[in-house]
Amino acid sequence: MRPNPALWLPVALVSAFELFAAGLILRPSVDAPYRAYFIDKTSDCWPHQTEAAYTLGTALSFVEGKPNLFFPNKICGWFYPNAKGTWSYGAYSLLRFKFPAPAAPLRLTISAGAMVDAGHPAQRVAVSANGQPLVTLSFASTEPEAKTVDIPAPLAASGSLDIRFDYPDARSGRELGPNEDSHLRAIRMVSLTLANT
Repeated sequence: MRPNPALWLPVALVSAFELFAAGLILRPSVDAPYRAYFIDKTSDCWPHQTEAAYTLGTALSFVEGKPNLFFPNKICGWFYPNAKGTWSYGAYSLLRFKFPAPAAPLRLTISAGAMVDAGHPAQRVAVSANGQPLVTLSFASTEPEAKTVDIPAPLAASGSLDIRFDYPDARSGRELGPNEDSHLRAIRMVSLTLANT
């Protein structure tokens, strides 16, 4: 019995649909944050809820066991604290701050060491607030260095800041030693203060 030619079109359509569905499974069409969080697992940045309340001038600690840990202000992009600080996780990190709106600029002061060595002598950190680029810092020591970033009054006046740190030079944690994981690292944050200038 010869196959009915009228069946070829439905078979071809079903086959095409199956190939399309398989393609979506193997390489889904999603935005970059979704892919990094759910598929590639290169970032923990996803819309997490955070308390974010902050009193200007308070020094937040990123060191295990110290008071004023940064957890209430953490959105994503940070490992857990240890005795030397908290490593960045992935290509960027985010912190959120909510405070009574000031009428003047603010100054962000951070103390951090970096994942540097002879072959990679510096880590750049691009800092932005509420999506507005502010400055690119450079860290050149594994030991903590203090850096400051001025936040213009119009941004500070919102009373709510999402501060983002981007790490164009981040490298695999495996470079630190055989027991480290493969996620990207750049800086080891020790402390952070947002204060009036």
